[in-house]
Amino acid sequence: MSGLGSRVPLEELDHRDVDVLIIGGGINGCSTAQHLAAEGYNVLLVEKNDFASAASSRSSRILHCGLRYLAPERSPLEFLTRPSRLRTALNMAVRSLNARREFLTNTPERLRALDMAIPVYKGDAYPGWQVDIGAALLGILNFGGPSIRYRRRNPRVAAAEHPLVGCLRDPASMVSVFSFRDYQFVWPERLCLDALLEANKHGALVRNYTEVTRLDQQPDGGWQAALKDRLNASSSIANIRARILLNLTGAWIDEVNQMAAPASPPGRKIVAVKGTHIAVCLPEKYRGFGIAGLNRENEHMFCLPWGDLHYIGPTETVFEGDIEDVHPTEDDVTFLLDEINYMLPALKLKRSDVELSWAGARPITFDPNRAKGKRAPSGVFHDLGREGMENAMTLTWGWVMHHRAAARDMVQRVQRLLPLEGKSTDVSYEASAFPKNTNTLPLVPDHPEVTTGVLRHIAQHEAPAHLVDILFRRTNLGWQVKLPPDAIRCAAEAVADVLNWDEDRVKMEIDDYKSYVRKQHLVS
Repeated sequence: MSGLGSRVPLEELDHRDVDVLIIGGGINGCSTAQHLAAEGYNVLLVEKNDFASAASSRSSRILHCGLRYLAPERSPLEFLTRPSRLRTALNMAVRSLNARREFLTNTPERLRALDMAIPVYKGDAYPGWQVDIGAALLGILNFGGPSIRYRRRNPRVAAAEHPLVGCLRDPASMVSVFSFRDYQFVWPERLCLDALLEANKHGALVRNYTEVTRLDQQPDGGWQAALKDRLNASSSIANIRARILLNLTGAWIDEVNQMAAPASPPGRKIVAVKGTHIAVCLPEKYRGFGIAGLNRENEHMFCLPWGDLHYIGPTETVFEGDIEDVHPTEDDVTFLLDEINYMLPALKLKRSDVELSWAGARPITFDPNRAKGKRAPSGVFHDLGREGMENAMTLTWGWVMHHRAAARDMVQRVQRLLPLEGKSTDVSYEASAFPKNTNTLPLVPDHPEVTTGVLRHIAQHEAPAHLVDILFRRTNLGWQVKLPPDAIRCAAEAVADVLNWDEDRVKMEIDDYKSYVRKQHLVS
């Protein structure tokens, strides 16, 4: 059987030895599993919830060209007086350009072009000439790559071509508008599934809804982990041994490190920052146009097209609650509406304009001098062996856009700890596709590609456990449309026999789906 199939019974993992245990089934864990398995490593990945169910599916979905990283915090002189900041900025810009080139070459169907406009006001930290210099430098770094299409124009000229520019505040103080080509990830969750399906082809074992309840360092430097099945309370604990431990749990990193070394855990690695977005339906003339700027707290804010909607955000709030329960609140929505109406007052958005919302906790690298973490560089590797956790590593502030490069870096680090003889195979970044011509009806007319036959294929080959897993992460229907009750029931009934759901379970899955969209997306 192709694909992930059914979840491997936990009992079959008991006393199994693997080369690498990856804890965390977000984008970085999934991509690392794919790359390590292709190199010939015996890999086990476990995720205590569903794959891609946390920050990987809750981001701003942007594949940046890298221009923003060439902006110093206060003055261009910072790059002259502090060369390390310039090196970091150049490195991040190059990484972004490389990721952009790689995705456009290998997986263009997972991207959507996005032409971004940003205003420049009198007295701004970045005058237009400085942005021009940054764009010119980016063009040099991007030699031979897809054009970033940078332009800077008079506000009146820009407004004639870009209707959202005409909605910006204080036009009298606006001196210019610059624009460039970015891209959006259409479907970040599917990137995780693409990587997992490829990892599985190379022999990796992957298991969702599997919690690590205990970690013990062994005398030989390896690790023993106790695994619990969160879907089967009666299942026994499985104990596995791994030569290397990769803690790729995002906002749970410090919690897992504490479990692994309770007497003397490594120093704090992340600060969880909650980012909330809202999606609104703007008049048709704005469709396809995106704009960005700064809110009144001097933090980045976007209003970006997303099909028939635009999404707005993010918030930037240090999150100290239960990481298992990150969700948008009405206070978040109010803040975003206030800020977007300050930035784009002509839109006059109200609470009734909000179609849905979402929130996630981003694992930003901890810095005691920065309340909301250290934003540059992203993708910071930590060798935990230096802090007493031998043969263990983690990654903080790992972005969706850099996940393939981060996985390749992690492979090199694993190879230094555990050289492996044998032949590696090429990593494929081909996007997985649903079967066509299933001779079944679409779940909703506007998305003919998702038929009940496709849902059955997903149930058989992609290891979903719940209806939410199918409609939000295996397909993206939950994100794109407000599914009517009959479509929700049809979806549950289509997979019921494959997943061994009786009528009571079908009803429970439907009720749970409705509760999920109410809480996680503020959809009534």
